Amino acid sequence: MTTPGEITVTLPADVNQIDDTGYVWAFLSGAAEPGRVRPGAIIVAGDPVEPFLARVVDVVDGPGDDSVVHLDVLGVPDQTIEELRHAGLLSA
Repeated sequence: MTTPGEITVTLPADVNQIDDTGYVWAFLSGAAEPGRVRPGAIIVAGDPVEPFLARVVDVVDGPGDDSVVHLDVLGVPDQTIEELRHAGLLSA
Protein backbone atom coordinates (compact mmCIF):
# COMPACT_ATOMS: atom_id res chain seq x y z
CA MET A 1 0.00 0.00 0.00
CA THR A 2 1.24 3.51 -0.73
CA THR A 3 1.59 6.27 1.80
CA PRO A 4 0.00 9.72 1.36
CA GLY A 5 3.35 11.30 0.43
CA GLU A 6 3.71 8.93 -2.55
CA ILE A 7 0.30 9.58 -4.11
CA THR A 8 0.00 11.92 -7.07
CA VAL A 9 -3.47 13.39 -7.40
CA THR A 10 -4.32 14.52 -10.92
CA LEU A 11 -7.18 16.78 -9.82
CA PRO A 12 -7.86 17.93 -6.26
CA ALA A 13 -11.55 17.42 -5.55
CA ASP A 14 -13.99 16.96 -2.68
CA VAL A 15 -16.08 13.84 -3.21
CA ASN A 16 -18.92 15.56 -1.35
CA GLN A 17 -19.07 18.55 -3.75
CA ILE A 18 -21.90 17.54 -6.09
CA ASP A 19 -23.66 20.10 -8.26
CA ASP A 20 -27.01 20.04 -10.05
CA THR A 21 -25.62 17.64 -12.68
CA GLY A 22 -25.36 14.97 -9.99
CA TYR A 23 -21.60 14.69 -10.44
CA VAL A 24 -18.67 15.70 -8.28
CA TRP A 25 -17.16 18.91 -9.59
CA ALA A 26 -13.78 20.64 -9.30
CA PHE A 27 -11.99 23.52 -10.94
CA LEU A 28 -9.58 22.59 -13.74
CA SER A 29 -7.16 25.23 -12.47
CA GLY A 30 -6.41 22.92 -9.53
CA ALA A 31 -4.87 20.28 -11.81
CA ALA A 32 -1.08 20.11 -11.89
CA GLU A 33 -1.32 18.63 -15.41
CA PRO A 34 -4.56 19.94 -16.93
CA GLY A 35 -3.89 18.09 -20.20
CA ARG A 36 -4.58 14.79 -18.41
CA VAL A 37 -8.07 15.99 -17.47
CA ARG A 38 -10.19 15.39 -20.57
CA PRO A 39 -13.61 13.82 -21.13
CA GLY A 40 -13.48 10.04 -20.85
CA ALA A 41 -10.14 9.96 -19.01
CA ILE A 42 -9.84 8.00 -15.77
CA ILE A 43 -7.91 10.00 -13.20
CA VAL A 44 -6.97 10.01 -9.53
CA ALA A 45 -8.90 12.79 -7.82
CA GLY A 46 -9.40 13.85 -4.23
CA ASP A 47 -6.33 14.36 -2.07
CA PRO A 48 -3.32 12.25 -1.01
CA VAL A 49 -5.08 11.12 2.17
CA GLU A 50 -8.38 10.11 0.53
CA PRO A 51 -7.85 9.64 -3.22
CA PHE A 52 -10.50 8.20 -5.50
CA LEU A 53 -10.67 7.06 -9.10
CA ALA A 54 -12.99 9.01 -11.36
CA ARG A 55 -13.95 9.25 -15.00
CA VAL A 56 -13.99 12.79 -16.39
CA VAL A 57 -17.54 13.35 -17.65
CA ASP A 58 -16.98 16.78 -19.14
CA VAL A 59 -15.09 20.04 -18.84
CA VAL A 60 -17.30 23.11 -19.10
CA ASP A 61 -16.88 26.87 -18.87
CA GLY A 62 -16.91 28.09 -15.30
CA PRO A 63 -16.56 31.42 -13.54
CA GLY A 64 -13.95 33.81 -14.88
CA ASP A 65 -11.40 32.05 -17.04
CA ASP A 66 -11.64 28.77 -15.13
CA SER A 67 -13.32 25.56 -16.24
CA VAL A 68 -15.43 23.18 -14.18
CA VAL A 69 -14.69 19.45 -14.39
CA HIS A 70 -17.48 16.96 -13.69
CA LEU A 71 -16.36 13.59 -12.31
CA ASP A 72 -18.10 10.24 -12.10
CA VAL A 73 -16.65 8.49 -9.03
CA LEU A 74 -15.50 4.94 -9.83
CA GLY A 75 -14.16 3.92 -6.43
CA VAL A 76 -11.09 3.89 -4.27
CA PRO A 77 -7.79 2.73 -5.78
CA ASP A 78 -7.18 -0.27 -3.51
CA GLN A 79 -10.60 -1.81 -4.26
CA THR A 80 -10.22 -1.20 -7.98
CA ILE A 81 -6.76 -2.79 -8.08
CA GLU A 82 -8.03 -5.79 -6.11
CA GLU A 83 -10.87 -6.30 -8.60
CA LEU A 84 -8.52 -6.00 -11.60
CA ARG A 85 -6.24 -8.62 -10.05
CA HIS A 86 -9.20 -10.89 -9.37
CA ALA A 87 -10.25 -10.57 -13.02
CA GLY A 88 -6.72 -11.47 -14.16
CA LEU A 89 -6.09 -8.06 -15.67
CA LEU A 90 -3.21 -7.27 -13.30
CA SER A 91 -0.56 -9.60 -11.96
CA ALA A 92 -0.37 -10.20 -8.23
